[in-house]
Amino acid sequence: MAIDGKEGCPCTNNTGTLASLSERYCKLPTGDDGIYLTLGGSCVPFSYGSSRCAVHDLLYDPRCKVDAAGENDIPAYCVKRFCYVDLATCKRESRERVYRSSYFPFESEVDLFYSYSTCNSTADDWFAVEDDIVGSRALGGISIDANIPTYTLPMLYKRDPSSGEIQSAPGSEYYDDNVPYDGVYLHYTKKIVEISNGDIRNLTFTHRSKASGDLHPSSSFTAAVQDLKDGLVDMAVGPFWITGQRLKMTSFTVPIVYDQTFLVIPRPGTKDPLNDQMKKVLAPLSIGLWVLVLAIIVFAALLSVWFSDRSELTMNQNSRRMGLQRNTPKKRRRKIVYARLALDSFLEKGLFFCSAGVEQDERASLPNKLLLFGFGFFILISVSAYVANLAAFLTLSTTDSVKTMAGAIAAGMTICAHPAIKAELEVAWPDAKFYFHEKGREFPGVLEDYDAGRCRVMAIGYEDTSMDKVFLDKVCERDLVYTNSPIAEIPIAFPIRSDLASGFSFWMYQGERYHKTSIQTAKDEYTQEIACNVYFSEEDTETSDYDEITVRNFFLPIMFFFAFAVLAVILQIVHLNNVKKGKRSLVGRRSTLDLVTDSPKQDSFVARMKRRSSGGEIDTGSKEAEEEEKDCDDSESYQKVRGTKSIMSGSLQLDDENLRPRVRFDGL
Repeated sequence: MAIDGKEGCPCTNNTGTLASLSERYCKLPTGDDGIYLTLGGSCVPFSYGSSRCAVHDLLYDPRCKVDAAGENDIPAYCVKRFCYVDLATCKRESRERVYRSSYFPFESEVDLFYSYSTCNSTADDWFAVEDDIVGSRALGGISIDANIPTYTLPMLYKRDPSSGEIQSAPGSEYYDDNVPYDGVYLHYTKKIVEISNGDIRNLTFTHRSKASGDLHPSSSFTAAVQDLKDGLVDMAVGPFWITGQRLKMTSFTVPIVYDQTFLVIPRPGTKDPLNDQMKKVLAPLSIGLWVLVLAIIVFAALLSVWFSDRSELTMNQNSRRMGLQRNTPKKRRRKIVYARLALDSFLEKGLFFCSAGVEQDERASLPNKLLLFGFGFFILISVSAYVANLAAFLTLSTTDSVKTMAGAIAAGMTICAHPAIKAELEVAWPDAKFYFHEKGREFPGVLEDYDAGRCRVMAIGYEDTSMDKVFLDKVCERDLVYTNSPIAEIPIAFPIRSDLASGFSFWMYQGERYHKTSIQTAKDEYTQEIACNVYFSEEDTETSDYDEITVRNFFLPIMFFFAFAVLAVILQIVHLNNVKKGKRSLVGRRSTLDLVTDSPKQDSFVARMKRRSSGGEIDTGSKEAEEEEKDCDDSESYQKVRGTKSIMSGSLQLDDENLRPRVRFDGL
């Protein structure tokens, strides 16, 4: 028996060759490294078929295992001896039959040859089972029907039968199988068919059913998987995410690529919304601090009203001691006057704050001066801190804080996303505020949701859109950019019948490993020119100390001014209308308010003074003349009182409008 092969065709040692095939590595039961002869087949040691004639298949082929009872019949090839030999030597020095190993395709550049005859055996039994065992017949020459979910440029599309123009959205031609499909994924799968060398006999493409579209309106890709589940087709072709929902419906091939979903935002520094421009004006101080500022202004205004009222009461007491109000009934304060006085005081204190100072009035009461001293110091610190940071905030882009998903969540922004990955996104980002449109049209539908104002940023998959010129041009028109921080990473593969998944995956693997055929090489044949750079750059967020402050930055102050100007015009019109009708109006009065109810005597005096000022005559010696003379004496006494006020009181003056005694609150 030839142990090492016959003379002229000896067995050779090919351990080194097998050991170099690292892409086929596997683990033997002993824990040592070995290689796979076929996809999912035998794992053999590197010494398989080398150096000597032996029943190598019996030792390592699972089909050749004998059960414990010894009742099963093992295939005949299992007990046939063979070994690897040198082709050149055997051809030159012997007449032994030599064959090329079908475990290693021609394109693998691994040329191993074996011989059964040099070991006094025959190859007939091996040839009988070779097609069933060797991976080159993984699918057995099958014909496959595949559906196309929709158009995704340039991945999947059809051309108009009449004009030949590429169609970006499915029309009537989509349901016409006589109109051929084209695109990156069609090109890729056709190359896989060629590489299989007849193992995949034919791959026919068709459309998905309309019924599945009604069942899954949110995603045409999920609808295509439904057709596969229902047995209408054998597989689906396109950039399909492997999601939990779809895994329940069918099997998938090995991943083609891992798709990253990115946050798409407005380009920093270009089109900040007006509400963001308004927020910038308030941004130097926190919300809590703004509330505190407003509360202090209100508190100071109310204290000023109280201090002024106390001063008026003190003056009334002095007047009574001088005998000016002996015959005047007890005065009562009027609520509407207090409301007007409080409003005037609030507006005055607000004006002090906005102008970064307080009015200096030597006639103000001492409590008012102490109050304004403390209020002035508060204004000094508050305004200085606000102004120091305002310019930087006005020129800062608000999108700087949403370059990442964490920033979008912190800002409370709504994120438009594809409903097919709803579960995956919600698990990965439970605190995020997503919007999923159940009637969306893939990613163009997500963009429509953005245009409708349903969100401020979007979650967009790179694989589906990175080469879609129509979609990317729309992104350019809206001045949007893809950030460089991925939200999710989801594998993309072909949905396929479970019994075909391993075989088709094998040819995908073979294509990439030995034929340089991958989805990327298919993309390289479909170049696209995009109108702008849609990818985020750190340079987009850089701000300069010399950035201009534009009218847009001043949106809130401008609107604030016009709002109060309009309010002032309305109040002035109301006041003039009341005066025209002869009604009393508090709207047009100055901040010198009547806190008491006039006595009949005061009204009579005022009436006589008005008649005199208008040229009317009063008879001398009449009772009316005597009362006027007495009132004039009282008025002179009243004027003297103005110089005898308390150091804690306010001052008195006459309102030019109706010549009545008024209390002027100089501290306001």
